[in-house]
Amino acid sequence: AKPMDEVDRDIDICPSGKRGQRACLLCSLVKTAEQFIEDGCDNCEQWLHMQGNSDRVFEATTANFFGIVALMDKDKSWVARWQRIEKCKQGCYALQVTGRLPSALVHMLQDKGVKYRSRDVES
Repeated sequence: AKPMDEVDRDIDICPSGKRGQRACLLCSLVKTAEQFIEDGCDNCEQWLHMQGNSDRVFEATTANFFGIVALMDKDKSWVARWQRIEKCKQGCYALQVTGRLPSALVHMLQDKGVKYRSRDVES
């Protein structure tokens, strides 16, 4: 059995409630807006700097997404490869998102050598 502190960390990677869930437009990680503001994106924080910045959270995430898949063991998951999240951290991810990062953020990512591949299902 896992020690309690590990169980608590596993729970922390999940959205803390059904209301206010948002998906990161870069990696599709699902958290509440409050979680993104408090902790940033577990995968994209080094580029998107959402932690403590509610304006950035609402620019770089969307409430328009469909379905959730939990990523637990990326090395063994064909779903992770299919969803293009095999390099992401454990957590809950949207199956489909609607929305795109603003062009200013896309240019900022390009300047940092990060290729933005939209996850928008309507593109």
